[in-house]
Amino acid sequence: MPFDSELILRGQYEGAYVDLDTNDVAPTSLTVNDDGNVCIDLGNPGTDGRGLDCFLQFHDVCTTYQDTLTAQICDSDHLLDGWHTLMVFPIIYCYMREVIVTATTAFVGTDLDLVFTATTGTDTGVLREFSRELLTVGGIGKCWIEMQDAGDTYATLGDIVTCTAGTGVGTITKIGRVIEPWKQMVRRFSTYKRYIRPTLTVSATGNYGDVDMFVTDRQHQFPNRLLMTGGV
Repeated sequence: MPFDSELILRGQYEGAYVDLDTNDVAPTSLTVNDDGNVCIDLGNPGTDGRGLDCFLQFHDVCTTYQDTLTAQICDSDHLLDGWHTLMVFPIIYCYMREVIVTATTAFVGTDLDLVFTATTGTDTGVLREFSRELLTVGGIGKCWIEMQDAGDTYATLGDIVTCTAGTGVGTITKIGRVIEPWKQMVRRFSTYKRYIRPTLTVSATGNYGDVDMFVTDRQHQFPNRLLMTGGV
C-alpha cells in the first residue's frame, strides 16, 4: 500500500481523548482538530484504496437514553471542497430492549420507528426492528425497542404492547435483555479519492465518551502459507 496501514481518523488531541458529543466538528485539514478528528491523505489521485476497513471503537458507555450516533466516512480529491459521503455505519442507538412478543394483530413495515407502549407496565420506547414472524397473527418473534429511560424495562409477562398510531399489537411472552451500545463496529469500503475524513453526528444531548476511528488494510494482508510451510 502507498500509505500507512493504520490511519487514525479520530483519536486523541494533544495526548488526551475528547468526548464525542453534539459539538463534534468534522476536520478540514491534515492537522488534528480539537475534537480529535483529522483528514487523511491516501496519496496521489488515482490511489488504489480498495479493501479498506474502518473500525469505530467505543471506550465508554453512553448514559443518555434515546440518543443516536450517525458515523460516516467522506472522500474528496480536495481538502477544502468536494466532500461526498462514501460509507455510513448503521445508526447507533444508545440503549435497546429485546422483547419476545406473540402477535395478536399482525405487524407491518410502517410500525417501525413508531412509539411502542406496554399497557400495564406503562413502558414507552420506539420500535426499531422486529422479526418477520410478527407479520402474521400468532407469530412469535423479537422486538427491538429503543428505551426512553431506565424504567422502560418491558418486564411484565402477558403485558399488551402496541405500536401507537400503527398496526402491530402483541403480548409479551418472554422478557429479553438490555442491549447496550456497540463496543466496536467494522465496515469495509473502497475509494479512489485522495482524502478521507470522518463525519460524526450525535443527536440531542448525547455523549459517547472516548471514541477511536481508524482505517486499516492489514487484516486482508494474508501471509503466503505455501512458502511458509515449504509447499509448492
